[in-house]
Amino acid sequence: MKKKLNKEDDFNTQTYIANNPTLALEDVGYKFFYIEPLLKAMNINNEVIKILDVGGGGGFLGKMVCDFFVKHGKSVEFHILDVSKKMIEVQRSNNPYVSKTHNCYLEDLNIDFTLDLVLMIDVIEHIPNKDSASSILQKISKYAIYNIPIEINMFDILRNIYMKNRYYALQTTTLGHVHFFSYLSALKHFRQYFEPIELFFPDYARHILYADTKEFDAQRNNKLRRYELKVSIWIYKYMKFLAPFMIQGSLFILGKSKSVS
Repeated sequence: MKKKLNKEDDFNTQTYIANNPTLALEDVGYKFFYIEPLLKAMNINNEVIKILDVGGGGGFLGKMVCDFFVKHGKSVEFHILDVSKKMIEVQRSNNPYVSKTHNCYLEDLNIDFTLDLVLMIDVIEHIPNKDSASSILQKISKYAIYNIPIEINMFDILRNIYMKNRYYALQTTTLGHVHFFSYLSALKHFRQYFEPIELFFPDYARHILYADTKEFDAQRNNKLRRYELKVSIWIYKYMKFLAPFMIQGSLFILGKSKSVS
């Protein structure tokens, strides 16, 4: 029996979109900068690239991925999966490459072919049964690209203490995060289902501090947050091997399925 999806539409319309009206458009160029080399590292010879974008937000990043393959002479069969009808409508309006929509949970997905690539960009932290989700994806796709927020780090732990244990609860309320990953736990989860090929932990603090967008002005204008960002940039530059354990960021990672050849 399929699960009812109405609550997810309520969350997206009343909570997520209200708290994130730009649907993270200000991060799209930054994210694609790190996703593009992962796309180049894939070994796919098909003329038609079959892609599934799971929980693709506003659809902006999915369009850029499609543009990449089209630019390299490929055709794209682009599928999107989201449990929210509202978000599917948003993605379709922003990505003309969408060829098929799946308004369901991953366990209810019904496809009878092998995908070349699945995109899980800032999604796994939203899925209650994350192991079941990744297990399903490794069985239906040759490659996967995940971006996993690293929220168990020194600065976020200190932030949670400062906020009297309310920080992570706020991430759940406003962003819908139900899992919080450290760098090692994110890597461990991915490795259970995919063989890592290439990965990045970018300097996200530099993006926030210097990106040409007003969406980060509130953070830049907060003296304590601005100081944290500057310290984070210093740590990333001079202590890069420790950065994933100390500062905010995310893990961009490409892997090959352990089930699909």
